[in-house]
Amino acid sequence: MKLYMVRHNNKDSMAVSDDCRNFKILTLSKSMPNSFSCIEEFLERSSLEELRNFIRKEDLDDIVVNEENILPPISKPKQNIMCMGLNYEDHIKESERVFLKDIKRPKYPIIFTKSILSINAPYGNIELRDEVSCELDWESELAVVIGNPGIRIKKDDAYNHIFGYTVLNDISARDIQRNHKQFFLGKSLPGACPIGPCIVTKDEIDNPHNLDIFCRVNGQIKQESNTKFQIFDIPSQIEAISKSTYLMPGDIIATGTPSGVGFARKPPEFLKDGDIVECEVEKIGKIINKVIDCSHQ
Repeated sequence: MKLYMVRHNNKDSMAVSDDCRNFKILTLSKSMPNSFSCIEEFLERSSLEELRNFIRKEDLDDIVVNEENILPPISKPKQNIMCMGLNYEDHIKESERVFLKDIKRPKYPIIFTKSILSINAPYGNIELRDEVSCELDWESELAVVIGNPGIRIKKDDAYNHIFGYTVLNDISARDIQRNHKQFFLGKSLPGACPIGPCIVTKDEIDNPHNLDIFCRVNGQIKQESNTKFQIFDIPSQIEAISKSTYLMPGDIIATGTPSGVGFARKPPEFLKDGDIVECEVEKIGKIINKVIDCSHQ
C-alpha cells in the first residue's frame, strides 16, 4: 500500500493511491476513525490491517490531487531525522579525492541528524539564500519509516519495527559543514529535507537492499546506484541507533547516499536558481523540487 498526506478541500488528509494522481481521501468518509487523520497518528494508534478493512468497506471514490497538494508523508516526527554518513563505498572514494586523504571504511555506522524543521514537501521549492550558503548539494536516499517503537533492537528483529519506505533528498550546505566542521547546521536549513511522495509499506518491498536509486538535476543523471551497495544494511542501522536511544513510530532513518554528489565533481557543482532536482528510488517513486533564489528576502 502507498500512503500519502494530501491537501483536499483546504484540509490535510491521509490518502492512498496507486498512481500518485488518483487518491482515495479518507476524510471523505463520515465514519473515518480519528486515528486516520494523519500518518503519524495512524502509526501510533492503528494498524495496516484496520486501514485495509476500512478502505474495503467504505469503497471510497478516487479524487484527482495536483502535485502541489501532495504533502510530506511524515511532517512532525517525534525526534530529528536520523541519517547515515558514508554508507556507500563509492561515496567514500569520491570524498577521499576531494579531501586528499584516506577515509577508512567505517567500523561502526556514522550517524548524524537533521532538524525536523527541514522537512519539505515532495514537490516543494528548495530555497537558495546566498547570505546563508552558496554550496547547496543534493543527496538522493532511501529512507525508512519506523512503525513499532523500541530500544536496543536486535538486527534479527529490526524488520518488525519498520512500517515502510520513502524517498528523501538530504540537501546539504557544504560550506556550512566545512566551516563548522560538523553535519547538523549544514543539513538542517529550512526545506532541506524533501521527502515522499508516499510511504510504501514494507510488505510491498521484497528486498530494500536491491533498489535502484537516482538523482537528476535538470534532467541529467548525477547519481545512479543501488541500495545493495550500502555498507551497513538497514537492520544494522536500526540496531546501532536503538542501542542508545528510542525509535518511535514515525521516526525517519535516511540510509545514506551513493557517489555523484556535487561537491565531489570536477569542477564542483552546486544547486542554483531554477534548477530542478529529482530523486528517485525504485518501487517507491520520485520527488521533484525546484530551487528558488530567496536571497536577502
